[in-house]
Amino acid sequence: MPDGTSPSDCVVALLLGDDGETIGSLHARGQLGPAEATFVHQVGELLTVGLTRDRREMELLKREQRLIEAQRISLVGSYDFEIATNTNLWSDQLYRIYGREPQSFNASYEQFLEMIVPEDREHVIAVHQRSLQTLEPFEMEERIRWPDGQVRTLASWGEIVSDADGNPTRMMGICWDITERKQMEEQLVREALHDSLTGLPNRALLVDRLTQAIAGLPRRGGPLCVIFVDVDRFKVINDSLGHEAGDEVLVELAKRFSSVLRPGDTVARFGGDEFVVLSEELADDGEALTIAERLQNETNRPISVQDSEVMVTVSVGIAVSRSFTNHPSALLRDADAAMYRAKRGGRDRSVVFADEMRDEAIDRHDTEQQLRRAVSDDQLVLHYQPIVELATGRVTGVEALVRWQHPTRGLVPPGEFIPIAEEIGLIVQIDDWVLEHACQQLTAWQATNPELTMSINLSGLQFARPDLVSLVAGVLESTGANPERVALEMTEGVLMRDAEDAVTVLRDLRRLGVRLDIDDFGTGYSSLSYLRRFPVDTLKVDSSFVSGLGGNAEDRAIVQSVVALAQSLGITTIAEGVETTKQLQVLRDLGCKSAQGFLFSRPLPPQELTQLVGIAGVVAPLP
Repeated sequence: MPDGTSPSDCVVALLLGDDGETIGSLHARGQLGPAEATFVHQVGELLTVGLTRDRREMELLKREQRLIEAQRISLVGSYDFEIATNTNLWSDQLYRIYGREPQSFNASYEQFLEMIVPEDREHVIAVHQRSLQTLEPFEMEERIRWPDGQVRTLASWGEIVSDADGNPTRMMGICWDITERKQMEEQLVREALHDSLTGLPNRALLVDRLTQAIAGLPRRGGPLCVIFVDVDRFKVINDSLGHEAGDEVLVELAKRFSSVLRPGDTVARFGGDEFVVLSEELADDGEALTIAERLQNETNRPISVQDSEVMVTVSVGIAVSRSFTNHPSALLRDADAAMYRAKRGGRDRSVVFADEMRDEAIDRHDTEQQLRRAVSDDQLVLHYQPIVELATGRVTGVEALVRWQHPTRGLVPPGEFIPIAEEIGLIVQIDDWVLEHACQQLTAWQATNPELTMSINLSGLQFARPDLVSLVAGVLESTGANPERVALEMTEGVLMRDAEDAVTVLRDLRRLGVRLDIDDFGTGYSSLSYLRRFPVDTLKVDSSFVSGLGGNAEDRAIVQSVVALAQSLGITTIAEGVETTKQLQVLRDLGCKSAQGFLFSRPLPPQELTQLVGIAGVVAPLP
């Protein structure tokens, strides 16, 4: 016997079945269980005992052990509740599922109910009572609380056993833990209905809540409103600071909007830089404007992004409804139309929807669709406005300006379709078309006036193209245009979105031999350090400053400063929007080199321009 071993712990016999199979052991304490010895044979210190046991009992014991093992592996527990005695027989696995120990827990029905979270208890009792009355099986889910406070979700199935008279005597069933599965399902549902960036409800969840809100209008007091919020010039943030910075701005706005809404209101990210707020049970229409004002106030505070501060504004459209017959898509459409009216009105404002805006929205949609066809159907045309040298009156260049020759509406001015083209991304295709056709026209004019310069505008989207330099080089080669007579115009704001990259792009374009002009100068936020690094040839003074010459001292001072700055940097100046002889005289006095505007000529088709001013170099008549 090993040291430290009690004699009663020693195995003194092997227990053999009648078929010779070892089925157990006999300890010194003499505990044999239900088996009885039929012979005893001693070999040395080992006592061999032959046993006989009922084979059916042995098979039942094996099956029970297998069932216990199967429950442990499958994580399914079983129970057998005797109704008359209020006693429960639980499997070991069921104790583990409920987080209890058999030694310290008496599984009565009342104790079982105490484990159910209070919110689910009534439901569990009702399911059991119904099954006891109908004698039909049941299945359900319930949440329980472990002794450590952890809440688990279980699924259970059970049936009722009755006596010969149909009276229920026992409730038997199985139970398994589905906590992880439920958590995964909830996560999937949340991801499907919430925006991954901001955590706000997404469009699908918003529409669902809006549908329910509209349906509930008859039984609630007060109207509801949909508020469409769009971040003004959000693309500038993405282009200048990067998309990560743009995401930070959206996340911060989502937090701010959520913090100022009433309990029960919903703010959702509708897509991109658009948010939608749903507010129910308004006191009156004015409360919708109050909510919109709070949203706008939240955007007026600086947003910290990447160790810098960003100022943003929003345009807000409001649609109010009192009728349960309204469709969610119609309300969203109306709020969107009001938001676009706010943008066209100057941005950073709120507009309440009016019926005439619906017609405008429909017209806008039609314009979008027709504009897409305009490029492919060759409906675009170029008009050219002469650029006049003020000292001599000679036409030294022209600016190419795109027009849309609509088949039924006639000539559509750029102000009606260029903003739409920019919003839907079609402006890049239009810019490419303008670049190619303007260079073709320049080549045609070069035969009679080789010194004529063709000014061509590049939009922000086109300037941001990584293949811009190769695109321009390809057009110059295919059209045969003289690069030295091609002037590419970029606005001050476009260049300053990413000034470092702009310097690189401008230098690469300059290597092609083209001229580079800054359009609308004075309306942006150029720093002098970057202006010195930009390899530009011309500053074009914005027409908003030219219009005040002769009557506004501030505009005169601005134009004078721009002209002086250009002269100090060896850059020429062109004044835009000259319409009066007074403006012309002031520009001459200030030393501005060239100008364009209706005083000289409106933009004209190439044939009319040639007839009017003699594109071959004939001096334009100056006052």
